[in-house]
Amino acid sequence: MLAEPTANPAAEAALVRAVQAGDAAAFEPLVDAHLDHLRAFIALKLPVAHLVDEVAHETFVFAFRNLARFTPGTSFRAWLRAIAANLIRAEVQRFARERQNQLNYARARELEHHLMTGPAAEAEEVEHLRECVASLPPHMKELVELKYAQDQPIETIAAQLARTENAVWQALFRLRAQLRECVESKLRRAA
Repeated sequence: MLAEPTANPAAEAALVRAVQAGDAAAFEPLVDAHLDHLRAFIALKLPVAHLVDEVAHETFVFAFRNLARFTPGTSFRAWLRAIAANLIRAEVQRFARERQNQLNYARARELEHHLMTGPAAEAEEVEHLRECVASLPPHMKELVELKYAQDQPIETIAAQLARTENAVWQALFRLRAQLRECVESKLRRAA
């Protein structure tokens, strides 16, 4: 193993070859040489402190596990940045999905509130919701009745309908989405 990493591409290539040959300790000088630059690159793209360290760590783990794919003599720094960019993209997509799930959950909770509280300030919306519920097929009306009118727990509903709890959760999720779309459609037509 070589001692200290330098900006010397030949020394870096030698470290890479050493790791590829099985000398895992030779990876440490590569991490030391590129950590600060990589953290700065990630921080510019993803300015959340705990994620900077996490993505940097994941980048080095991925690089170590996939070092056999790297060609010694090419830019190790550029390769690390490409790995980090892909991880950042995945993190941003995960965040967007999580945010959308939170919005969907908030809308579902709002819809549940409307179903459970009866007439409210948004009388037009509530009236549309009642119309949408009335137009549901009987098995979906039964779900609305059990969950929102009788306030039955999912376990009870699942047992009563001879379905799995997961199937009931999914049916309720689809039902809320269907009702939301129905109400929004009626509101658009009324506007």
